[in-house]
Amino acid sequence: MPYIKGVSLDDPPTKYRAERIISILHKLLPNPAHKPDFFDEKLSISIYYALFLPFPILREPEKKDQKELTKYALLSALLSSNQLRNVKRYTVADSTTSTVVSAVLMETIAEELRRLNQHQGGDAKADEQMQAPSAGQSNEELNNIVDKALESVQDVARQAKEISSLAMKFAAGNASMLSLDDVIQDVINLAKNTNVKAIFEVLKLVEDEANMYIRLKKVPSPRGELEGYELGNDVEKIVPSELALPKELFLIKFAERNLLLYRKVVTRDYGKFYILLDKSGSMMGLKIVWAKAVALALAQRAVRERREFFVRFFDSIPYPPIRISKRIHGRDVVKLLEYLARIRANGGTDITRAILTATDDIASTTSGNRVSDIILITDGEDRVAIDMVKRGLARANARLHTVMIHGNNPDLRAISDSYMVATKLDKYEALKVISIS
Repeated sequence: MPYIKGVSLDDPPTKYRAERIISILHKLLPNPAHKPDFFDEKLSISIYYALFLPFPILREPEKKDQKELTKYALLSALLSSNQLRNVKRYTVADSTTSTVVSAVLMETIAEELRRLNQHQGGDAKADEQMQAPSAGQSNEELNNIVDKALESVQDVARQAKEISSLAMKFAAGNASMLSLDDVIQDVINLAKNTNVKAIFEVLKLVEDEANMYIRLKKVPSPRGELEGYELGNDVEKIVPSELALPKELFLIKFAERNLLLYRKVVTRDYGKFYILLDKSGSMMGLKIVWAKAVALALAQRAVRERREFFVRFFDSIPYPPIRISKRIHGRDVVKLLEYLARIRANGGTDITRAILTATDDIASTTSGNRVSDIILITDGEDRVAIDMVKRGLARANARLHTVMIHGNNPDLRAISDSYMVATKLDKYEALKVISIS
């Protein structure tokens, strides 16, 4: 039985979670000699619920052998640590974050134990299977190891929580508690990625206010959802109380278009949403981080508007895009974050080629009569083949919206449906981009 009261490995979800954490740990510690021999499913699921439950209660071990006592001592040190509360603010009642932190915490404890063993036994023990700490090893040493491990995983816990929360926002209504389980290893990699941390810092500045700037356009429809009341003479939308009027009064109100009607609307059907991000060398630093954060916020807008979404980086050549369907899932959000995080700013600039590639992508997939939008974020003052780009936009039935960072491009200004210059790269300029229509 696990060491947390109320938890049993006989329950299939609990067994699955324990196996999942151990599987992840094998990937984090591919060398078997680096994994302590007392790291098993019972310990992994006990650590998981120590993080997941608000007030876990520790249970005495059934056996009194060295391994069992070591696992119990480790969990006692974990639950009594002052550092635990700093981690649990991100993990309580969050299965994804608890799984990530459990695996990373066990990895960190294993590394701390290995360093301690090497320090005490010399390099000869470096490649041996790590055993349970001896009875002579003080509880103080174990407490110090756990405290260090908890302190080192705080940033990972915070970033994993932000990734999990972002996935839930994107996939609201589609996601289950296991929606990120098949990409937990990717979540761990992203949680350790400093580029993702920088993107989140910028995204947090605009995310809370972004929804205020997004206005879903609605069109009247007799088969739409009820939004309110209006006056008119459309009998398909008439309020039943009007039918109780005397015949003469009803006909007068009908002739004067003064009958009380239900106002029904449907959300406007949009075309594709295509983000072109300049990754040339001049975009290095805050420019590229700001552009990536804005792209993430625009992706959230695309999800709200139920639009197919593309992101493509370019410099002197266009790079392969990432494409997100209207029905997004948690793993798609992780894939998008990976795509944004791994791109570095370098290279030249060819804006014409990038725009034409985007129009080809849009034209090659069916959009009907719906108008698509291309958002170009660049600092390039590259010459643009105006006539060629205009033909491409017309063929794709697309509008071009340019966001110029610290510069001016007269050619883009001439062909863009909207054109703005971003100089401060703050949240207000980001919100202007998000509200482009």
